[in-house]
Amino acid sequence: MQKTEFLELLDELFDLEPGTIQATDDIQKIPGWGSLSFVGLIALIDEEYGVEVSPTQILSSGQVSELIAHVEQALATRQAA
Repeated sequence: MQKTEFLELLDELFDLEPGTIQATDDIQKIPGWGSLSFVGLIALIDEEYGVEVSPTQILSSGQVSELIAHVEQALATRQAA
């Protein structure tokens, strides 16, 4: 998984200019964060990477970089299976 690709997908999900969201950003402070974008984020991860990240993992991620780590961990677990 490419970190820059993931950030671009987040920009698109939140309808922001490319390069707006950074890995150090607080997830819940991203402009447009809400219940619909939360569900959209879960769907995006499933559709783009074929893995599930739980709502708890997303909400417990302070920064985008922590969410990226959860997605990478899910990918590694899937590949090991």
